Amino acid sequence: MHDEEHSEQMRQKLLDMQTALFSLRDGLVNLSLSLQELAFLTDESAQRQASTEADSLMCRLLRN
Repeated sequence: MHDEEHSEQMRQKLLDMQTALFSLRDGLVNLSLSLQELAFLTDESAQRQASTEADSLMCRLLRN
């Protein structure tokens, strides 16, 4: 019985961690998009750099 409780606790911790990671990913994507928008409004060079960084971030997120 103790092993079942421990397994359920570990499963719940894993689900919580997965949820937190997805939330972090979503937050980073939103931040990236906001930075691109800000850069676009203020500086063409910065917009290109933000776009490059966003593309790099998306590639890293999609690989994992």
